[in-house]
Amino acid sequence: MSETKSTETREMCTSPTQTWFDRFCLMQKLQDPKTHSSWQKLVIVSIVTLSAFTAPFASCILFPSFTILVDHFHTTETKVALTTTVFLLGLAIAPLWWSTLSQEYGRRPVLVFSFLLSTVAVIVCAVSNSLHMIITFRLVEALGCSSAQSVGAGVISDIYISTERGSALGWFYLGTLIGPLIAPIIGGALQVWLGWRAPLYFMAIFTFSTAIFTMIYLPETLFKASAGDQEGKLRWHQIAKRDILAPLPKLKFLLVPSIALTIAYVSICFASLYCFNTTLPYAYAAPPYNFSAIEIGLCYISNCLGYAIGSIVGGKLSDAKLRQFQLAHGGEIRPVERIKTVWYGVGFVPAGLIIYGWLVEKQVFWVAPLVGAFLFGLGLMLVTSTIMPFLVDIKPGVGASVVADLNLVRNILAAIGTVLSPIAVSSIGFGWWMTILAFLCSLSVSCIVIVIRKEGIERKTAALECPA
Repeated sequence: MSETKSTETREMCTSPTQTWFDRFCLMQKLQDPKTHSSWQKLVIVSIVTLSAFTAPFASCILFPSFTILVDHFHTTETKVALTTTVFLLGLAIAPLWWSTLSQEYGRRPVLVFSFLLSTVAVIVCAVSNSLHMIITFRLVEALGCSSAQSVGAGVISDIYISTERGSALGWFYLGTLIGPLIAPIIGGALQVWLGWRAPLYFMAIFTFSTAIFTMIYLPETLFKASAGDQEGKLRWHQIAKRDILAPLPKLKFLLVPSIALTIAYVSICFASLYCFNTTLPYAYAAPPYNFSAIEIGLCYISNCLGYAIGSIVGGKLSDAKLRQFQLAHGGEIRPVERIKTVWYGVGFVPAGLIIYGWLVEKQVFWVAPLVGAFLFGLGLMLVTSTIMPFLVDIKPGVGASVVADLNLVRNILAAIGTVLSPIAVSSIGFGWWMTILAFLCSLSVSCIVIVIRKEGIERKTAALECPA
């Protein structure tokens, strides 16, 4: 009797539809991904965090090589900056497709295929002798490795219940934010020691390794009942049309006020990160600092420390707030409760930008501006690790699509900021440019206030219409 019960339990947990591609994974695919053990979930989160780290890391790894590229190709700084601008545009657009394709074909195949595509593209960049070809294939590279930005959030949503997602998403999002800060350190060192092509070869190895790790250690976490029968009814041209037009339906989430306002706030803060990233090399390469490429890269450590602390603390605060509400309201889940912990970080973001900007402007001792950079990083991660799980929870089952919308908005704003920052600094200086960004971040906090008040009003109205 007990043996029969045990067999039934295993059959309920193990997916009956193992594909040939699943056989390459050391971890078994389960019908209910939330039944993975704690250590298995830790491995899965580690893999998707590594994947999410790749695209932002690649976007900034060429920063220390910009001056070398200008001389090598006998071109302008504006044209060289396009290598980053097109990359950010790729990060903005592609996840809209990847998230939908992952719902149709599975998380794992999409991640592996997209990262192999990115590997080929970055190899072409590394061997190219044309700046125009590098710019073109930097776009292709971004289109590939951007998949983890939205698909990774979907994987975490698959394996965790609502009250546990905050901490996992905090670590996941730490990968997306810490990448732009570590990249200049490694990129600067490789450029000094081996030349400007070395960072690109490094990215090829790194991206390919991530694809292999994903194939071996990441099980499929999306389970769709009777998906094969539905797929068989569609002809090839119908499937192609569905996949090509995939992004259009998910853009409707940007029309949901709570989602749109929340995305607007976090995207402005994220764009400020790239404005900071692009101005720091100019600030510390100039007198009185005169830092080398490696020394400039090391300056980004201050942000990394802020991100690490904010990621750990922010995710735990978000989960604790949701659990507190759940216990007080008979197990009810209300995603908006998460963003009430955003207040721990909103003040640090503008304060850090202003401190950094004006201390650099006044050419204060090099450590002092980095205190502002630390505060900015701490605040940004406290804010982000609160808002990310909210966006995943607010529309259950389509978290990857909502995150794809977030990627679209934040990366477009980041691309604009990357282009504007050098111009703004040369026109009005570091202090006033960072002050403007701080003002925009502070003003956009009103978006969060509106979301919380709106949800509160709707809840009171519902309570009056349906009294207990």
